[in-house]
Amino acid sequence: MKIKRLAGLNTPEEQLKEEFKSAQKISEVRLGKEHLFYRYFIKISAIAYDQIQKIFLRVESGEVGEFPLTEHYLMVYDLEGKEYKFRQERPEDAKKVIAYFEEHHPGIAVGFFKGKEKQ
Repeated sequence: MKIKRLAGLNTPEEQLKEEFKSAQKISEVRLGKEHLFYRYFIKISAIAYDQIQKIFLRVESGEVGEFPLTEHYLMVYDLEGKEYKFRQERPEDAKKVIAYFEEHHPGIAVGFFKGKEKQ
C-alpha cells in the first residue's frame, strides 16, 4: 500500500500505514490521530490535520442524458490555499467527517465561506 502525501506531509511511510490501519473509518475517509486519509479504489491520500485550513461539503448537480445526477464532495483546503476534492458516496458520511472536525479541531474553518469572508 502506497500513500500519496498531500500538503507538506513528512511523516514516515510506515507510521502513516499504521495510522491508516487504526484510523476511524467513515466510508471513503479515515480519521487518524494526526491525518485525514481518503481512499478511492486502490489510491490512498493523506493530509495532516495541522495543514488543513478549511473543510466543507460541496454538492454538484447535473444530468447524464435524461437522468439527474447529484455528486457530493468533501472539499479540503490546505494552508497554502490548495484545494483537494474527495468524492463521497453518501452525504451523511461527509457530514460525519465535518462534525468530527467541528468537535475535535476548532482551529479549522468548517463550512463554505463566500469570497474572502473567512480564510
